[in-house]
Amino acid sequence: MMVKPIPEKWLQLYSTTIRSAEGDSYVMANYLLVCLDPAVRIWLTSLPEESIMSWGDLNKKLIESFQATCNRPGNHFDLTRIKQKTDEPLHDCIKRFCAKKTEIP
Repeated sequence: MMVKPIPEKWLQLYSTTIRSAEGDSYVMANYLLVCLDPAVRIWLTSLPEESIMSWGDLNKKLIESFQATCNRPGNHFDLTRIKQKTDEPLHDCIKRFCAKKTEIP
């Protein structure tokens, strides 16, 4: 399974990495295409000219366009939904519970 990162987190890590190398928003914008997944790169290069005026605009558009496609971590409510299935051995149910628990931060 390919894990798709949460756009806000990815952009935060990307920005921090560039800034730690003393880069600014121009460096971030110029280097971004090199770091993007091909599908995201196609989306970005197909946007109308001058539809992005700042690094903030780019962040907003990326998040709006891709937040629904990412894998989000589970939460404790996911654990409450795990029920033992009919004719399921208890140890199998416990395995499913433990596997789900490892997905929760």
